[in-house]
Amino acid sequence: MSLIDAEIGRKYKIVSISGGFLSKGRLLRLGVTPGSIIELKRAAPLSGPLMINVNGSDIVIGRGVAKKVVIEEIV
Repeated sequence: MSLIDAEIGRKYKIVSISGGFLSKGRLLRLGVTPGSIIELKRAAPLSGPLMINVNGSDIVIGRGVAKKVVIEEIV
């Protein structure tokens, strides 16, 4: 499942990141790497950006980039 399908308040593990060199590089520099544990904090209405928590930092990313982040839920 991709990051845009995540539910607020749940924790997920990043499985992989697809997409182009620039978007991948940006995410990697922000700490969004495969194996990282993230939590979806907020999802703006009307296809707005998502706020996630990664390694104690809140990061806002657009839905286009979020579609490229493959996650799995941590139970």
